[in-house]
Amino acid sequence: MLDEDSGSEEAGDWNSQSYDFVLVTPPANGIVGVDPDYALPGSQDYWKGVFIAGRTVKLSPYMIDKTEVTYELWYSVLKWNTDNGKGYVFANKGLEGWDGTGGGGTYPNYANIGKPPTENKNHPVTMVSWRDCIVWCNAYTEMTNGSDEQCIYRKSKTDSTVLKNATDGAACDSAYADMNKKGFRLPTEAEWEYAARRQNDNTNATDYGEGGSEVWLTKLNSASGAKDKWDTAETGEVAWYWDNSGHKTHTVGKKRANALGLHDMSGNIWEWCFDWWNNNPTANDSAYMQGGIVTDPQGGASGAGRVLRGGSWGNYASYCTVGKRYDYSPGRRHGALGVRLACRP
Repeated sequence: MLDEDSGSEEAGDWNSQSYDFVLVTPPANGIVGVDPDYALPGSQDYWKGVFIAGRTVKLSPYMIDKTEVTYELWYSVLKWNTDNGKGYVFANKGLEGWDGTGGGGTYPNYANIGKPPTENKNHPVTMVSWRDCIVWCNAYTEMTNGSDEQCIYRKSKTDSTVLKNATDGAACDSAYADMNKKGFRLPTEAEWEYAARRQNDNTNATDYGEGGSEVWLTKLNSASGAKDKWDTAETGEVAWYWDNSGHKTHTVGKKRANALGLHDMSGNIWEWCFDWWNNNPTANDSAYMQGGIVTDPQGGASGAGRVLRGGSWGNYASYCTVGKRYDYSPGRRHGALGVRLACRP
């Protein structure tokens, strides 16, 4: 199925898990889109990512997790919610990675759904929908911060009710992300792609800088952190995919990290992003335009699917490239879908 970047550093913050996050400071003048002058795995525009020619994107500094959310962490938040009667409701309780069986049963009612962690506790959580993930982010924020004041996902821009029910599809799908809050959230697609592609030099990279500055991003036809294109041995150095995964997930963080110190940005599992999907990543740019620069975009105004990035254990290497865009219905789940966290510095 499925201005020059200052680099990154481990950053402290109000949350107790901040040592797992990397601070990302994108260029102050924006990321200037470039049309690739090399072959892509496919001819369609969805192999070209979001930093396309004619588009300049400016991103605020953000933090992103070094690894995908593990089942152990996911389960701990669900247990906290149940034990303390916090009222968060999940449509799907999650699965400890994917071993090809789900412990028995058939989709979506696998035997191990929502069970306590086992020896595979550090595999990524799977079988969770986009809706589950935004509600879980709010729950994790409250668990960590002691209140829901910093929760990101609200009912609307004018109704600050914290979203707590993943079974309420209409409310979740119209979620407002209050980016002034410091809670946990999904990365936007542009944040995800920048973090996946950022390089320290021109090794297998293209310059996306403005006015002579250098902003090196991994080529669109390569996996995150790879030193060569998708159909070389480099993909296996940084990603779990169909040819080397044994058709299952693996413990997070075992493959070589990219230049920012992030693991598994390609392969292992697809990662949900906040954005509504649109075939044309510029379709809603007018909503984010500031002085001719697209600033902190969050995707389409509406849609049928939410963005997925990164590829998975169940895909060929071409789907694990940093330029490949994909989407999935926000209420659906799969053994190759999971989540990585982001937050404000």
